[in-house]
Amino acid sequence: MLEKTFGNKKNGIVYNDRVGAYGIGFNGKGKTAVVRTPLYNGQTGYFLLGGGIEKNENHAECIMRECLEEAGLSVTPKDFVCKGDFYYYIEETQTNLHGTGYFYYMLINEIVAEPTELDHSLVWLSIDEIREKLFLPSQIWAVEQVYKLFF
Repeated sequence: MLEKTFGNKKNGIVYNDRVGAYGIGFNGKGKTAVVRTPLYNGQTGYFLLGGGIEKNENHAECIMRECLEEAGLSVTPKDFVCKGDFYYYIEETQTNLHGTGYFYYMLINEIVAEPTELDHSLVWLSIDEIREKLFLPSQIWAVEQVYKLFF
C-alpha cells in the first residue's frame, strides 16, 4: 500500500484522530472536483470531496454520502490508491489533529441534488491549481498519485 505521513508528531502531545475517506475524480478536461469552504480564520480553504467516516460506514459509503452532502454529486468510488496522514495544529481552535485519509479514484456521475452543506461550493481545479490551493498536503500528494495512474 502506498502510504505517506506529513507533519511531525511531537512527543508529549495528545492528538485528536480523524479518519476519513476521500474521492478523487476528474471531469473531461482533467480537472479535479474539490470543495471550497470557509476556514476558522475567515479565509477560504479547498479540500477533496469526502470526510469523516461515520459509525458502521465503509469507505465507499462515506465518499458517496459526503459527495452528495458537499456538492450534490452522484459518484462511484472505484480504486483505492493511497493512504496519507498529517499531524498539524489549528491555532484558531487550539487543537492538535492527526488526520488520516484513505484516497480513492472515483467516477463522477452527475449532479443529482442541491448540497446540504451550504457553506461548501463545488469547484474544478487543474493539477497546478491543486498544488497551489488545496489546504492539506496529504490531499495534494494523493491527487498527484491518482493523476499519475489515470492520466
